[in-house]
Amino acid sequence: MIEKVKKSFSTGLLRVRWIASFLAERTKAETSVAKLLYEKTKLEDKINDLYSDVGNRVMKLKEKGEEDILKDFIVQQALDEIKNLQESVDDYKSRAENINKLPD
Repeated sequence: MIEKVKKSFSTGLLRVRWIASFLAERTKAETSVAKLLYEKTKLEDKINDLYSDVGNRVMKLKEKGEEDILKDFIVQQALDEIKNLQESVDDYKSRAENINKLPD
């Protein structure tokens, strides 16, 4: 009878250890995902600021009577930075999705 209790206790203890280990790994993964999504949000805010800057610059150039607004150095620079930031946002998003996937 005591052997049966010892065996059951050992089995239960192994399960508790496994659950604790699993929860620790999931918590670590979720923390990593939260950090990546936070960084993604910061980059999206920068992109929105750049959109605003481009819009302001376009309006100023339009008021001055400029015809070829897209060739303006400042507008081109902002558009290039938006493109680079968008690639970084996509990278953060895909990394977060990969971390969040459960193994098969």
